Amino acid sequence: MTAIVRLHLPRHRASLEAHFAAHSSEDLRLRFCCSIGPEFVANYLDRLQTTSVPSYGIFNPGLELIAVGQFSEIDQPGHDLEAGLSVLEPYRRQGLAAALLCRAASYGRSRGLKAMVIHCLAGNTPMLSLARRLGMTIEMSRGEADGRLKLRAGTAFDFWSEIAYDHAGIADSVAKAWQLAVQSALAPASFSSPRHLLCQAKRSRIHIRIS
Repeated sequence: MTAIVRLHLPRHRASLEAHFAAHSSEDLRLRFCCSIGPEFVANYLDRLQTTSVPSYGIFNPGLELIAVGQFSEIDQPGHDLEAGLSVLEPYRRQGLAAALLCRAASYGRSRGLKAMVIHCLAGNTPMLSLARRLGMTIEMSRGEADGRLKLRAGTAFDFWSEIAYDHAGIADSVAKAWQLAVQSALAPASFSSPRHLLCQAKRSRIHIRIS
């Protein structure tokens, strides 16, 4: 199972900034449904922190944030949950976006929400293809698309599952951080060993005695 971590601002802000900076301008246009400037992401993250919209992410073994989902409750009749997704290009078509949408559905059910929705450009073929595979109904209008998936009623199991998912994400982050720290500690030392120095000396015809 893909470990999905709850992201917290400002703690994970640098990771989120690096994630969006790694996208092309076209990728960002598809994600936010418009062309954006350099200051947009900073303002967007400021709004996320102010409004407490939850973000969830997937990290690779190097602790690079490779996939992100924002789950925003829509205050309207029916009380839906809107999911916005972004996945770095080298990690696409590996099921990460689907995993985030499934987590969004779990998040929505555990809070008693009625449906999960997405909003994207009509030309965002990968997003629409994924939405259809998950059973969303799609409506197109003026170059944009809306997908909607009705959620079943939440149960106590959904509530406890959401807590378990959060703990699993934390455990995964800790494990990856420890693994990275161990790899760094075991990396070859930058200094040369005595044997290496002797080989270099022979090649340069300089004789060094090692006691």
